Amino acid sequence: MKSMPKSSPEKELVKVLNAADVVEFLEYLKSGRRVFWVNFRAGVAKGLGVTVGMTLVLGIIVWVLTMLVDLPLVGEYFQDAQSYLTEYAENTNYKADFEEMNLQLQEINDNTRKESTQTPPPQN
Repeated sequence: MKSMPKSSPEKELVKVLNAADVVEFLEYLKSGRRVFWVNFRAGVAKGLGVTVGMTLVLGIIVWVLTMLVDLPLVGEYFQDAQSYLTEYAENTNYKADFEEMNLQLQEINDNTRKESTQTPPPQN
């Protein structure tokens, strides 16, 4: 007489699935709210991480660039670039351009109102 095996392949499969928490994962996938909530929190965390990370990296880059201003040859270049940017920002005045755009938008708005009052409604 042959002896029966202590465990069948089905029992081994159930043990493996239980050890891997597959049942809990399938229950997680069934709940749309839970999936949404977990993914929402992950997205917020990723966005916060990117924001904080970029702030730190850009802060370090700016700090290093400010240290380069004191170098003999490179510092002169950075000082020239800084003075050029400061002068450009102070001398650039787009007020006239904005006024012209505002007048054009007002004219378009007036023309649109005139056309809407002059055209008869479509007849069926």
